[in-house]
Amino acid sequence: MKKKLLLLVGVCLVMTCSSPAFAAVTLKHLGNHPFYRPAMTSEADLRTMVKKQSTDLQTGFTNSGYAELFPDFMAQFPTAKVEFIKVAPGEQFGWMLFRKKTSGPVSVLKDVTWGGKASFDAYRFSIDKNGQRYEFIVPAICGNLSLRNISRIPQPVVPVAPVVIEDKGAQAKIAQTVTVDQHKGGPVADIGFAYQFDPASYVFARGGYEFFLTENLSAMGLVGGFARVDGYDGGSAFTADALLNYYLTEKMFVGAGVGFWTGEDDNIDLIVNIGYLIYEKPGKMKTSLFVEGRCEADDLIASQATRLGVGLRFQF
Repeated sequence: MKKKLLLLVGVCLVMTCSSPAFAAVTLKHLGNHPFYRPAMTSEADLRTMVKKQSTDLQTGFTNSGYAELFPDFMAQFPTAKVEFIKVAPGEQFGWMLFRKKTSGPVSVLKDVTWGGKASFDAYRFSIDKNGQRYEFIVPAICGNLSLRNISRIPQPVVPVAPVVIEDKGAQAKIAQTVTVDQHKGGPVADIGFAYQFDPASYVFARGGYEFFLTENLSAMGLVGGFARVDGYDGGSAFTADALLNYYLTEKMFVGAGVGFWTGEDDNIDLIVNIGYLIYEKPGKMKTSLFVEGRCEADDLIASQATRLGVGLRFQF
């Protein structure tokens, strides 16, 4: 029982270290902690603000966890289409920049909900990067740049050359169009180390494929093996795992699933995992650090074969 609790505490510690991703704020007033003064009354004022505050904006992007987006932001903003909109109560934002004092350092609020009684005036524009479209809004009264939404860039319709069909000397031309779709999924490979409370130590490797069911939810199938390198109970085993992962942000995911463990004993395992993106080569590979726990499904509380592992996940 104590060893099972150790597994749960380990997973909770990882989630606690990532607590900023779960912070939520309901904002009812604007203008008390402005990022920029004076209030903006035109698109020209917005462009002046971005130009003058570029250094502080870079700090804000870094503090919000989007440092890699800032160069694209500065490159695209001068020609970005800016719209004047009304933001209604209940609207949510991934993050918002502000200053506790007018001339103070830049701070970040995450998971912000506009809870005011009325709509507020704002400027809206978008920045594109790696197939994703990042929608920003800037309240006119305070200049608090906010990330409103992330979505996939709509793909253009690509025409296909007409197909000519001959029928008894008559010709008919049929025009076809094809919509090009972009898939986020692809091959996946895991390597890592796992400790069994029995005790035993393992190194493991798995490979498989990830397919996105929605924008943030993916299904993953993995096959591989655990090789025992230390300990006396339980031998090496072949594994086949099925996982569902939910991406809380572009970088952080949590998930659960089931796995088949076959070696000296055959078992069905329940699996939980949590991970964070630590390196990305755009368009080619992502590397995430993850923590995984797996327990025998038929003996969750007293199982000595509970395994707590840490590894690297490579997504291609």
